[in-house]
Amino acid sequence: MATPASSTAAELLADYWWVGALLLACGILVILASALRRKRNEQAREAEESRRNAAIVEASGEGVLELDPKGFVRFANPAAARLLERESHEMIGLDYREFIAATVEEDTRSGRDPVTRALYTSDIQIGVGALLKCKNGRHRPIEYRIVPVAAAGRTIGTVLSFRDVSERVRLDGMLNDMQLTAKVGAWEAAVDGERISITPGMSRHLGLGNGRSIARSRVWSLVDSRDIAQLRKAIATAVVKGDTFDCEFRLATPNADEPLWVRCICKAERLQGRTVKLYGTLQDVTQSKLAERQLRETRDFYELTLNAMPTLVLHIDVDGVITYCNDAVVQKMNLPRSMIVGTKYAELASPEFYSDAKPALAAALRGESQTLAQKIEEPDGVLQAQVHYLPNTAEGGRVNGCFLIAYDITELKRLEERLVQAEKLQAIGQLTGGIAHDFNNLLGVVLGNLQLLERDLGNDPALARKLAIAMRAALRGADLTRRLLAFARRQILDPVVVDLNRQIGALGELLRRTLGESIEMQLKLRPDLWHTRVDPGQLENAILNLAINARDAMPNGGRLTLETYNEAIDADFCATHPDLEPGEHVVVRVTDTGCGIAPDALTRVFEPFFSTKESGKGSGLGLAMVHGFAKQAGGLATISSELGKGATVSIYLPRSMEKQSRFEDTIVHKIVPGGTETILVVEDDPDLRETVVAALGRLGYRMLAAANAEAALRILSGNERIDLLFTDVMMPGGMLGPMLAKQAYELRPGIQVLFTTGYADTSLLPTSVLGKHSELISKPYRNEELALKIRGLLDKEVRVA
Repeated sequence: MATPASSTAAELLADYWWVGALLLACGILVILASALRRKRNEQAREAEESRRNAAIVEASGEGVLELDPKGFVRFANPAAARLLERESHEMIGLDYREFIAATVEEDTRSGRDPVTRALYTSDIQIGVGALLKCKNGRHRPIEYRIVPVAAAGRTIGTVLSFRDVSERVRLDGMLNDMQLTAKVGAWEAAVDGERISITPGMSRHLGLGNGRSIARSRVWSLVDSRDIAQLRKAIATAVVKGDTFDCEFRLATPNADEPLWVRCICKAERLQGRTVKLYGTLQDVTQSKLAERQLRETRDFYELTLNAMPTLVLHIDVDGVITYCNDAVVQKMNLPRSMIVGTKYAELASPEFYSDAKPALAAALRGESQTLAQKIEEPDGVLQAQVHYLPNTAEGGRVNGCFLIAYDITELKRLEERLVQAEKLQAIGQLTGGIAHDFNNLLGVVLGNLQLLERDLGNDPALARKLAIAMRAALRGADLTRRLLAFARRQILDPVVVDLNRQIGALGELLRRTLGESIEMQLKLRPDLWHTRVDPGQLENAILNLAINARDAMPNGGRLTLETYNEAIDADFCATHPDLEPGEHVVVRVTDTGCGIAPDALTRVFEPFFSTKESGKGSGLGLAMVHGFAKQAGGLATISSELGKGATVSIYLPRSMEKQSRFEDTIVHKIVPGGTETILVVEDDPDLRETVVAALGRLGYRMLAAANAEAALRILSGNERIDLLFTDVMMPGGMLGPMLAKQAYELRPGIQVLFTTGYADTSLLPTSVLGKHSELISKPYRNEELALKIRGLLDKEVRVA
């Protein structure tokens, strides 16, 4: 049963139903209005966005083409028209391929058209390196992008946007050219990666292909084994600490026979405290390395050259500071190089030397070369130097300093003095030789006739005494002549291989008589003495002269020591005695305890006619003869002395490897043999010719005489028997003795020849002339000496027969 309340609600609902319907209708209207408003707002927003996009496209610097699915243009913005140099409406309906070339065309030919491909994918297609074909035929490099356009869930076309990259291409080309010129490129590598990215130009330069990526293992295989450890250490440090490194190493590339030197600069890219990537540059520095090595080798070469020179070389800058010195300067100054270089020249040079050098140094720093002769004080003497001050001029004439080059001319000065002395002695020798030639002829006449008178003389004691005095004077003249020739090294030598101990031993008694009782004589003769080749007579004369000089130096008595020994002469000794050759020598040394010789006189004792004795007590030829004999024998004579302590003379004679010769003692007086053979005497001096003919005639020989070679040849051409030709070497008329002997051998093959001369020029007597049928006797000679020579030659002929 219904209640009253429920009846009332039902009634009210039945009465006001229309109110609910009205409220529902209002709600629907509100919803519809809201939806319509949203739609309008959305449409407005879309319109605004469309207008904004259109404005952006219209105002964009990039060209934009809307293409249909086949690639025909539906829209072109002003930028595209401007870049293509066309009007926008001209391009509507045209194939985009008329505008885009190169990369896009290549893609099309290969079936990979990016526009067609964009229709089937939502990916954006990006390309670099295509060319834009302008209306006027020009091409512009572009970078392009292709975006698919979709509607209702399907692609209805594409949008192709592009931009002109001409400037970037130009800059890239410049950068590439710069990289190729500098042989430099960039690289990068992830720390955990297996490949290294590198710019193509450097990749091609290293012969690694055109790729931009190279396997890390391949790069390591090219690094020279000598540089791997260094490079690995640098990379490890960069990875751990993030340090930058700059190092050089060698790469064995396929394009080069020799490894290339490359310079690698590396930087580290770090993220959250750890290195994730390394990058940097790589440059080929082979040429600079070669240039550096060549420069170093050149510098080292000149450094070694300058250091090997005995010449002192300094470089002094404009402030007077030494900036370079060679080893010779270091040795000469006995200072370390560090104390020389960097020091002012005025502080190192002696005050006297710098005072002389200062004007020349100032002139050199002005650009003027100067040369001075200066003296350098040294502990062991004064060094004479020729010093050159040479400006070091740069480009433009600016003077950077000067070189000081000092040559030691001390030895040169000594050689000049010796040359002057030698020239003086040579002039004296030539004069002496010429005088001796004529003087020997005169002495020959005197001696020969005195001996003839001696045979004719009866038992008159007074005449015999006068004759003996004249004979002694003539012999003294002959001895003086021999000494002159010995000094001039023009005496006739008859060298044989001798034992000096035997020779000196035979002289012992004579030497003791010569020295007297107040002088003690000691002989120190080495038992195993080498042999030497000398003229025994000249050797005896030399030793006698030394003994007499020693006696005169010891008027109150003393001791004379005569010793012999062997000595091997080295180059150092020969450097101070250039007349001697290095090798084995026999030495005869004579030492006295006399008064000695003053230093100023010691350098002149070997000069002829120089004597330290009082006037009338010496000819001054004794030591000169010894010196000449030693040099003519191939050796040398030296002297040393100290005032109050005596003097020592040493004669150095070359060792002979031949066996000892047999000869008669030179001091034994010989008999006078004769004969009956026929002798032809050729002598231009009439007195000497007459004397020789008379002397030989008294010995029983049949004599013929001629004044010159022409007269002698006429006699030799005749039928008369001639057993021996006795001829002077030097003769007037154009034909000398050796040429006469040669023609005599042709006319009479068995003839014997005896030469004579008072002036020995060995070049006039070749060994081919002095054969088994000829000998030589020097003027002046005694009659018995001549007789022995002649008899010896004639007896030789008999023995041969």
